[in-house]
Amino acid sequence: MPLTCDLCRSTALERVYAPQTAPRKHVMLCAQCGLLQSAPRECAPGSAQRSHLRHAKGFRAEANLATLRPFLKKDKPLRVLDVGAHRGAFALELKAACPKATIVGIEPDERLVAPWARKPGFTWLNARFEDTRLEDEGFDVIYSCHTLERLKSAREALLAHRAALAPGGYILIEVPNVSQIASTDIVDEFFAGKHLYHFSRRTLIRLLGVCGLRAITIADTRDTANLTVVAVKGDEPRLAVPADPQEVEAAAALISTYQAARLKNVTALAGVARTIDAMAPRRVAVWGAGRLLGNLIENGGLKAQSLAAIVDRNLI
Repeated sequence: MPLTCDLCRSTALERVYAPQTAPRKHVMLCAQCGLLQSAPRECAPGSAQRSHLRHAKGFRAEANLATLRPFLKKDKPLRVLDVGAHRGAFALELKAACPKATIVGIEPDERLVAPWARKPGFTWLNARFEDTRLEDEGFDVIYSCHTLERLKSAREALLAHRAALAPGGYILIEVPNVSQIASTDIVDEFFAGKHLYHFSRRTLIRLLGVCGLRAITIADTRDTANLTVVAVKGDEPRLAVPADPQEVEAAAALISTYQAARLKNVTALAGVARTIDAMAPRRVAVWGAGRLLGNLIENGGLKAQSLAAIVDRNLI
């Protein structure tokens, strides 16, 4: 059976990029609607290079709660669903802001849930979202941060979200913003790891609409790293999705720009690594064990064993 686009159901998918760090994955561009998506769609083990994204879920909790706050009534006993609850950063902040809320967190990794799973007012579902059955119209607020792009079908997931959303309820969806790959200093392999869908603002808003969800707030349109949308139930879900030649052209140009910029920057890393290595026998310490250091080692050839120290507050 041919692979179909998760947004428009077209089979006109064109292979446009193959990540070097994820040899089983190919980035496909839908020639009908312009959605970028990876294949195959099995959820394979993630790349260590992209593990920071799950770590970053905690960093987004405060900003996303601020986006949702105008729609919350803190004295109301809200029923909240946190999809991909992780270490509970958002759930705990929301509970503090809305003490009467009851929160259901879906998180398949039992190593992460200790901060919240057994606290009063919280229920932990130890499962992947695709394996979870939710009560129809059972939630006043649904929160999904950096999770939708990992699911086997983003479309089917949003339809399930809509079914679980109570009348008058709100859903906040946040996904990585594919426009970040237009950066001239891009080094990371954006398409490595578990992400199956790579949304632009337009493709995300269109997918929400197809699934019967109407966007009412788009948070911080200047944010090139995240797409954050608050939506409510809109018209009934629909099957037909018109073609979008402009989005197709924009996505193709974005991929082309990304490949050229990343190749240039990865090549430059080798020169930086040689400069650091040449500082021996002086003892060299690196401040910050983040993505740049990872790329210096992985792509630049920096000899990590020659460093005297690496300093970072985040053990990950």
